[in-house]
Amino acid sequence: MLIQIKELGAIKEANIDLDKKLIVFCGPNGTGKTYMAYILYSLYKIENKSIDIRFPEESSKKLIENDTIEIELKLDEIWNYRIKEVSNLKENLWKLFAIPESIAKDFFSKTEINLLETKEDFIKKINQLSFDEHFKFQDYGFQILKLSKSGTLKLKIKEHTIKNTELLNFIEIILPSRIYTILAFYPITFTAFFPIERNSIFTFNNELSGNKNDTYAQFINISPLNLINANFQRSARYPEVIRDSLKNAEELELTVKRNSEYFDFASEIESELLCGKVIINQENGRVEFISNKATNIKLSFNQSSSIVKTLASLVIYLKHKASKNDLIFIDEPELNLHPDNQVKLARILSRMINNGLRLVVSTHSDYIIREFNNLVMVSSTNNGVEELAKKYNYRKDEFINKNEIGAYLFNYKNKNSSKTEAKAIKIDETGFEVETFDETTEKLNIVSDDLFYTIKYGKALS
Repeated sequence: MLIQIKELGAIKEANIDLDKKLIVFCGPNGTGKTYMAYILYSLYKIENKSIDIRFPEESSKKLIENDTIEIELKLDEIWNYRIKEVSNLKENLWKLFAIPESIAKDFFSKTEINLLETKEDFIKKINQLSFDEHFKFQDYGFQILKLSKSGTLKLKIKEHTIKNTELLNFIEIILPSRIYTILAFYPITFTAFFPIERNSIFTFNNELSGNKNDTYAQFINISPLNLINANFQRSARYPEVIRDSLKNAEELELTVKRNSEYFDFASEIESELLCGKVIINQENGRVEFISNKATNIKLSFNQSSSIVKTLASLVIYLKHKASKNDLIFIDEPELNLHPDNQVKLARILSRMINNGLRLVVSTHSDYIIREFNNLVMVSSTNNGVEELAKKYNYRKDEFINKNEIGAYLFNYKNKNSSKTEAKAIKIDETGFEVETFDETTEKLNIVSDDLFYTIKYGKALS
């Protein structure tokens, strides 16, 4: 899926290919990378979707009675649903960025959000889709099965404890929206965002808590069909990403009650980078850390090292919430990491995409970019590369296919430009180059050489 954004903050235009499993945003500060990531996050966030679609009452009851039903696909409705959700995002940018609505009307007046796909191509894609999706709602597990060229979906309740009114309400009100979202934005249906502020979330969530300190918006112009989704929305004191992060921090005791399919993968991160374990105290719901070097001591989050603070939220998410095809955003993954650990993290991120997750990474780290390039090159079938992969201990699940990575440079066209563009960076069998990184490195080398030769020989090279 190709998404086009125009006139968003500093961004004049950006076209991002979301079919890539790994997307890398690069560029100087203040060029719109975070704005772009926020937009993509909100577009795919399941909780933002409308719930004004209904199954017939008899279908809902049949599903509860028989545990399975078959649903006819209404492709025109799914297309219209998709268009409406993009429009809703545009209308609610003030909430996304925590800007007063009156100011946002002017600030975002020229903003465009376009999905660059024709209705014909979209319907053709849906017809050809074949998938078997699973998700949970409280104690209930659901399976959605779609066969290629089939005009129907098979919906099944996989597991449940009781059959009650709550389940019926979910099936009638929320489940249709889930299904339409899966189809309209396939393969991405769930999102997670790890912002640059992630170090502070667990430290100050009690002080910043939306539940404790936020005032609640009144029910104004909210249709009855959207009451459940609206449900006393928090006031937009913080951008949506931060509000969601705070909410996740408040719900840790509930989060840890289930393990995700990526639990063991998260344990690898703990072993390779943290050298210990991130745990949730069952008494107070606080994040704690146990080092492998002192297993009898539990450190509070405040006492833990900066690398633990940087990666704890990602580890918790992978252990307890992650599902296949989740779209994960990480703002500056290099935060607080020594160069050696930045390289290790690049390998871990590649393992994530090769294990069914999707990533959007915004980075200023030359180390991470270089290692991504190494992972592209090491996947080559050219003679001798396999031996080098063994020599440098690269695992096959770390290789990056050049066709599965997209990279974008956010920058001003020239010094006089007031707007930035997101330029797609060419990727080949050797990876990709980031112009701004190379220019800075070259300048540093020139200055260093001039200083060195002046000190040693009394004369600069340049």
